[in-house]
Amino acid sequence: MIKSIVISEFGSIKKASDFDSPVDSFAEVFVTDKVFLRIKELIFNYANDALFAYSVQRGKEQIRVKNYVGLIPVSESIQIEILPKSTAQSPKEARRILLKMLQKIPSYQALSSAHLAISNLPLLEIYVKVFLDELEKLLSLGLGRNYETIEANETYIKGKVLIAENIRQNPLKQHTLHIAYDDFMHDIPQNRIIKTCLHRLKAYNFGNVTKQRIWQNLSVFDDISLSTNLIQDFTRSNTPSPHFVRYESLLQWAWVFLNGQSFLPFSGNYSQISLLFPMEVLFENYVGKLFQKYIPADYRVKLQDRQKHLIAKHRENSRFRLIPDIVVENDAGDVLIFDTKWKLIDASKPKQNYGIEQSDLYQMYAYGKKYQAKKLFLIYPANENFRKPLEVFDYEDDLMLQVLPFDLMNAGNEEVRKIMH
Repeated sequence: MIKSIVISEFGSIKKASDFDSPVDSFAEVFVTDKVFLRIKELIFNYANDALFAYSVQRGKEQIRVKNYVGLIPVSESIQIEILPKSTAQSPKEARRILLKMLQKIPSYQALSSAHLAISNLPLLEIYVKVFLDELEKLLSLGLGRNYETIEANETYIKGKVLIAENIRQNPLKQHTLHIAYDDFMHDIPQNRIIKTCLHRLKAYNFGNVTKQRIWQNLSVFDDISLSTNLIQDFTRSNTPSPHFVRYESLLQWAWVFLNGQSFLPFSGNYSQISLLFPMEVLFENYVGKLFQKYIPADYRVKLQDRQKHLIAKHRENSRFRLIPDIVVENDAGDVLIFDTKWKLIDASKPKQNYGIEQSDLYQMYAYGKKYQAKKLFLIYPANENFRKPLEVFDYEDDLMLQVLPFDLMNAGNEEVRKIMH
């Protein structure tokens, strides 16, 4: 059975034995000494300081997760589920936000509104439901078959006789021959991988409905072998073929479930589905895709525009490329620049500049000058201390900056409409 540690981004994991009456919350989780040690080993043995920060405060150890969200497999029985920190007040709400954002990533487009509706389930089980939905679509069309080379001792000749193998294996069996032949069959690498994945998933402690679906789908693969060499089968499945395009998404998910350290890269196509995402990249991608979809018809949108440089006296000597997240232009030639930042702004602290970094303001000023834009916008995630736009910042008479909240709990079209209003 897999134990899930559910925690918000930037939350802390502590040893329960260090406290008298520890109570778990979304931002603070208490675990046994054994589990804490396993996570600590993961940090130091695998140099995972990009994912965790270890510290000791007043003699008490703690591990803080950083700004990655998703799943971290710690061992065969433990995983950490990290969810976004924003206006969400519970794991269910935060999980729904994460799933909405993942929908904007090509390899996660199989996520549907039905999967968002079950955000009360652990993230791993939701991923498994996506895999099962994709599998059942494939089974409705029938399992793929291909020619596979079979080697066997037989009493008849089929294909070709393997002379060397025949001499080695059949010196006293004059009535049998070692032959090799091609057979059009279901027992192919792609199907072996899927069966092996289902076989692995049936051991997990999912809900009854999910477990029943796993067993039902597994029964379809009765005549197919378990994979004895997953790397070899994945490599063979990685060869492009129009007959097996429908397997592509399934095999990517299978790689995630079968590879214990699935956030590590793989040399084939099976690294496209990840379990971990840097939150700033996820937020930037999500907001950008919403702008592309919901911007008014008289505007044009460019994401990650790369046309301008900070220093550009001569084209061949341009330096320091500027890459604003979103450039919006209308038919009249007016340019609007938007940049997203995954940071928590506190509107109640004007004396601390609301938590806005000075370097971000310099960056926006450069965008405004180089793109000849009069209106600049910094977009931050809404939180309990930042729900309304800040006052307009005037760089100069003809250049202004507005700092806006983006509420991830709301519908994407609604948020874009508010910004463009």
